[in-house]
Amino acid sequence: MTYVRREYPEWSWSFSRSQVFQSCKRRYYYQYYGSHNGWEHSAAEEQKRAYRLKKLVNLYTVLGDAVHAAAEQTAAKAASEGELPSPGGIEKHLRTALRSAYIDSRDRKRAFVKRPNRVTMLHEFYYNSGPDETVVKRIKERAARCAQQLVECETMSELQAENPRLLQAETFDTFPMNGTPVFAVPDLMYRLSSGRMVLVDWKTGSQEDEHRQQLAFYAMYLVEKHRTSPERILGRLEYLDRGGHEDVRFDRAALDRAEEQALASMGEMKEYLADPKLNQPLAKERFPLTDNRSQCPSCNFYELCRDELNS
Repeated sequence: MTYVRREYPEWSWSFSRSQVFQSCKRRYYYQYYGSHNGWEHSAAEEQKRAYRLKKLVNLYTVLGDAVHAAAEQTAAKAASEGELPSPGGIEKHLRTALRSAYIDSRDRKRAFVKRPNRVTMLHEFYYNSGPDETVVKRIKERAARCAQQLVECETMSELQAENPRLLQAETFDTFPMNGTPVFAVPDLMYRLSSGRMVLVDWKTGSQEDEHRQQLAFYAMYLVEKHRTSPERILGRLEYLDRGGHEDVRFDRAALDRAEEQALASMGEMKEYLADPKLNQPLAKERFPLTDNRSQCPSCNFYELCRDELNS
């Protein structure tokens, strides 16, 4: 695909974008606007810094990404071969990903500053001397639990027993909603012999009410792309840290409510645009800092807001 430079990013919506918008308008500005084109050599210094900071991760997100990659591979093996890797093998994969991120962050900060898209950098090393040992221990324990639960979960048992047709896994795609591209990134989708479609979302953290809402947007994607009815979709939240799952069923009314919420969120976001056609944002100062200042030190963009926060 040929790269086409844009002065402003393309307008779109996603559930994760709405969460950032609600948590802090300034963070939202840097994440989706202030960092745009920050990879260019001629970019303004603040653009470059915002782009660099956008690339920061933490141990929890590294583990989550590694678990999702392992789940994709495990699901494919379970569906095609009816076999599963050992929990020990999965845990080894997770620990390798964590160790690689740790070493990169500890030893290659200068390289990260120059090429932030090529070097992993943990928030804990960028802003401090590294993660606390208590956090490291907690992450290792979570990795072991997630590896064990992945091979024991309801979805893997169903994939082995039903020999379903996998539809999609971790693929970026959009569907239109009132003229806006809505990003949907389901973790796993498959069709059972009964015709029912199962929509799976892997979770490595705690159970939250908003997870069901997120599944509803994925169900809307399935309805749009696969021309099925909401009643033929089963959503499933697999909680790999604590164990167990939650099945969620849908009907047209549930998806209509989700669409209403998304359209309202889009409307709020557009109030911060100087030119909606260009997706040109208002000035940075029009995006206020959050009132919940306790979350600021853990934000990727803390460096850009620190002086203002201390004034």
